[in-house]
Amino acid sequence: MPTPSPLACAAAALLLGLTAATQQTADRQDAGSPPEPPIRVMLRARNGGADRLNPLRYIGGFETKTLLFETLVRRGEDGRLAPGLASRWEILDEGRAVRFELRDGARFHDGRPVTADIVRTHFRRWIGLPEHDWLACNQRITDVTVDSEREFTVHLDRPYALLGDLCAINPCAILGPGARDWEGEFQRPVGTGPFRFVAASDDGGRWQLAPTAGDGPLLEITLTARGRDTVPIEALRAGRIDAFVGGWDEDLPAAELDALAADERFVVETAPGSSVAYMSFRLDDGPTADVGVRRRIAAAIDRDRLVAEVEGGRAEPCTAWAAPSVGFWPRGRGRIRPPESAAVDAGAITLRIAAGRADSRTARLARAIAAQLEHAGFVVEVTAQPGARLPQATGADGVGTVRPLDEESGEVRRARGEEIRRRAEAADLRIQITHGVPYDPQRSLAARFGPRAGDNPDSPRPRGGVDPELMQLVAATMSQPDELARGPLYAAIQARLDREALIVPLYAPNRVALRTRDVDGIELGIDVYRVDLTGLHRVSR
Repeated sequence: MPTPSPLACAAAALLLGLTAATQQTADRQDAGSPPEPPIRVMLRARNGGADRLNPLRYIGGFETKTLLFETLVRRGEDGRLAPGLASRWEILDEGRAVRFELRDGARFHDGRPVTADIVRTHFRRWIGLPEHDWLACNQRITDVTVDSEREFTVHLDRPYALLGDLCAINPCAILGPGARDWEGEFQRPVGTGPFRFVAASDDGGRWQLAPTAGDGPLLEITLTARGRDTVPIEALRAGRIDAFVGGWDEDLPAAELDALAADERFVVETAPGSSVAYMSFRLDDGPTADVGVRRRIAAAIDRDRLVAEVEGGRAEPCTAWAAPSVGFWPRGRGRIRPPESAAVDAGAITLRIAAGRADSRTARLARAIAAQLEHAGFVVEVTAQPGARLPQATGADGVGTVRPLDEESGEVRRARGEEIRRRAEAADLRIQITHGVPYDPQRSLAARFGPRAGDNPDSPRPRGGVDPELMQLVAATMSQPDELARGPLYAAIQARLDREALIVPLYAPNRVALRTRDVDGIELGIDVYRVDLTGLHRVSR
């Protein structure tokens, strides 16, 4: 008997999901209550089938996956580590191991209990693979051992700040064994999150989810690509969706949001975000290698004006590495006084600012900052950042058909990113944005300022954008597993950033959700990759 193809298995899984959805509707009709139509929610992600809803793949959207999956630990509303699928943990062997205890009664959507052995198997599917090397623990974890049905220990090759890394939905969210067939092929998303997968449309552009607990409404998740556009607003006005929830680095046009907020049919909700837009400097060459020049630049920045001009007021001025919503991070110095030395003559200095992609937040910030610096007497050039040309290579699909690369191809996106980084590294000023909670403060700090392979922290000449003392401080946080014990190190890092004007924090953009007045119950937390729709409901009129 021939083995079914993966395509056939996927089709069968989809049919099973559609059958389940149909049966759920029938059960509600039998109970005497008419079925409610799903609440249609738009999220940011690239379209695709249910095979993309896998935490071991970097597509499918962060916000969609947080509806379906849980990480062992997460970030709470104050930004600190909090229980997730694991109810407690204990740091052992001076940080070379962490023992976890799973939440009592935790079950996957298919009813199977969550066990330590299942978690160990999930870790074995990603630890050591190069695509996960951006997460430093991928090179630190040596083993995961099972201590009991609900307890397991993660072993490391050295003391390391593991817990912050494990907040990453990809690849750390736990996938249930029911997601795979007997050959290990992924078939359907099965997690422990607040919603379970029901079905997908034929083109993968819509997914239907049902609440894991209770009898709340079904959700129909519609996807739209990331970028600065008016697609969510247009879809809401046209009646194609009931709500839109922005995710990381959401950048909707402020004027369009103002117009929507003035329309009585709709509601624009905002809440404090946790990503920080900031300005960094080239430290190894050029005028910004001089701390006096950096301080004069920092003193020229008007944050309130930037918030008004670039974000339409929907942001909070920020003076530190972490956003004001991350309550435990030490606050920055704020406005920096310019140096009194006459040696710093702004009019004799030409600065190059790297702009981002056309009409992106970073490009608009670059132009606004250039205007402020010119007002302070600097000569400023804003360097354009054109997209990289499409590589001429082609790829092959699963049956050997050669296809041309397009804008969604990983090769194209990587080439464009490398071109933007190359141009930015040659500029004196660069506009950047932190990843936000759960990656802020620690993971973003390590990625931006921590040591990399080949770095020499004792070198008197820093790698562009990082100075040796700051690198050493960040390296110390990476080897301190206890978040509370990192407090003095965080204070020393912020003091160093302030004293040497190594970066200029600007503001933290607000989180944004849009909805019709017919629905309510969206909760916007500071984790910009997480969407809480457990309270979403239709409003009785």
